[in-house]
Amino acid sequence: MAITKEKNAAPESASWINGLSSIIRLTDTKIEPSLKTVISSDVKNGKLALFVPPEMSELQPENLRYLHAMASQNDCILIEDRRTSDIRPLVEQRDLKPHKLAKGICELLKQTGMPGAQPQLSSPHRLTPGNPHIQVPVLIDMASTTISKSKRIGLLPNPTLVESTGNETHPINGFACKLVTAEANTILSFFDSPGFKAIGYLANDQYVVHVFIGGGPLRSPHIWANFQAMQKNRFRFQLFRSTQPGQDFGLLYNTFYIDIDVANAADSRSAGVNAT
Repeated sequence: MAITKEKNAAPESASWINGLSSIIRLTDTKIEPSLKTVISSDVKNGKLALFVPPEMSELQPENLRYLHAMASQNDCILIEDRRTSDIRPLVEQRDLKPHKLAKGICELLKQTGMPGAQPQLSSPHRLTPGNPHIQVPVLIDMASTTISKSKRIGLLPNPTLVESTGNETHPINGFACKLVTAEANTILSFFDSPGFKAIGYLANDQYVVHVFIGGGPLRSPHIWANFQAMQKNRFRFQLFRSTQPGQDFGLLYNTFYIDIDVANAADSRSAGVNAT
């Protein structure tokens, strides 16, 4: 494991998260349930295929319009999952077990110095009732606000993370800080490399991590992860509406809930990248 000494915020990392936060602030972040959906992915005929739920044209036309733009911009195929008497839904035919990326993130948290036993994916895989839930746009804003004050270390991705992100071997910039506000009291982490971008926070005895797959404005949506990392994967899609034509903003991301040794984490006031 290679970890560099603490440094100031990397300009490219600060620029990315600050830019993302600035754009989302221009949209309506009061998300309606109709503007969320779950997408699965695979490779079909040598191209990345995005499988969307049926009847999106009637139930979620704005979402579908964005995903068509995403597919066109990134040379993907958009396929609607359909149930027939002869063919099971495509989403049921594919093996959509928890992605290997989850294990890589657990190992990454241990790499950063998280105390206690090796973190493990929560079972059942969900936020435990009573643990704080922070909306994704709020987390992005928090990361943007605190990155210049956060501690930073550089890490080399572990082998599991390299494999699960499509052989992404670039060093990872890790940032973390203890955040105490009227709305939150947590440890906030931000990880950034060319093929891996994630935000996480401490939720009592769990660590919640959102790994960003892609996004951007309707006029120019991009996939940020390597295509290889999206094979047999499943992720959330969230659309933020704008009053300006063509300015709707989408985010595609995976969410992982990870059990941690909360006693040791609290004692050392450390999580993510040893921030205090």
